[in-house]
Amino acid sequence: MSAQSDHPFVTAAFGFALLINVTVVDGPFSAYKIIPRKIHRIIDWVYVVALVAGAVTLDIDQSTRTTLFGIAIAVAIVALTTNYSKKDFRRS
Repeated sequence: MSAQSDHPFVTAAFGFALLINVTVVDGPFSAYKIIPRKIHRIIDWVYVVALVAGAVTLDIDQSTRTTLFGIAIAVAIVALTTNYSKKDFRRS
């Protein structure tokens, strides 16, 4: 999306922040298990607030603003439906 935007750095920066967040959390598909899931829950909501704040306060075009709001809604839905507790797998 950042390639089609008038302000590609804004969408690229938010995308990079999301990529880093997903990569370092202690989850099943993460590359580096640095951040525990309880902290990840907080980071998800901070990210949603940052997206909405960026969409409202930054001097960007309407398509970039709509993209930021759309991503904020998507991340909020994922955060609301995610079970952040760690599952213990036991051998039988």
